[in-house]
Amino acid sequence: MRRHLVYITIGIGMMLALSGCEKDIDVFEPAELTSGDISRFFEAVQSQPLQYSWDASEERVLPVPGSGQVIVPSHALAAQDGSPVEGMVQASILEIHDKGALIRNNAATAANNRLLESAGIVFLDIRQDGKPLRIADGSAIRVQLSTANYNPQLRLFAGIPSDGNRLEWAEVNSGEAPIRALEFLNENTGQWEEGFEIVSGRLGWLQCARYADNGSGKATACVRLPVGFSRQNTAAFIAMQAINAVIRLDEAGEGGMYRICGSNLPSGLKGEFIVITESDEGNYYFSREPVIIMENLTINIVPEKAQLSDIMLALEKL
Repeated sequence: MRRHLVYITIGIGMMLALSGCEKDIDVFEPAELTSGDISRFFEAVQSQPLQYSWDASEERVLPVPGSGQVIVPSHALAAQDGSPVEGMVQASILEIHDKGALIRNNAATAANNRLLESAGIVFLDIRQDGKPLRIADGSAIRVQLSTANYNPQLRLFAGIPSDGNRLEWAEVNSGEAPIRALEFLNENTGQWEEGFEIVSGRLGWLQCARYADNGSGKATACVRLPVGFSRQNTAAFIAMQAINAVIRLDEAGEGGMYRICGSNLPSGLKGEFIVITESDEGNYYFSREPVIIMENLTINIVPEKAQLSDIMLALEKL
């Protein structure tokens, strides 16, 4: 009888132990997505440009929030056909200076298949009665920023929107150095600030940056996602760890539409995979995973459902 009691006690103990283990296991099963449009995410979180209006015959200093200003000289604007502009004009100005803002505005930092370390990005659009203007021949605007210290390796890049409203950067070749160190009086704050000045004969997207890969080896990195996650509803980035740089993965991986890849990446650098999915209007999935870029890197990621406010907070901390 005693032996039977011992067996019963052991059996009950094993059942309790097994039931306890099953209770502690947290199994996440992602939804199989059948819809979603990642462009809706970018529309919801992109930075809103500031708006200004003034007479084109006057010089105007346009404040850039917290980081500097853009100076538009008098009579510096022209219509697309080159004819001079008179009267009131309207400007939209936007500045991006950190990795979270780069991702929110779908603006990666790479040019000529090389990684860029960004010192500051400004978007300036000037119109008259809704028609886009340009800088008149022989004139230039001055962009003065205090987002980073001057570095002699800094170069000027122009952004050209491509498919999906993504930006492609091209170096602006100029006979004169377009970037110089500068201590300037910030008209918005009334304080003298150290930074640099960009001299540009064009409007649109302008970036001050330096090449950051230093001739390191190239690698391909991929994110493998669950069924239903695709380039239609998902954006994948690598936010670099030690420098202000973001890479967007936008190539379809071999073997199906559930792999999103990027090639010609600088090998050996540390960063984080950032994956954002819009599964349905107002519903989001999010993941961030540490990574060291290396040849033929593929990481399995299962994004988890998240609130938009939580995604915004995570991007601010990059």
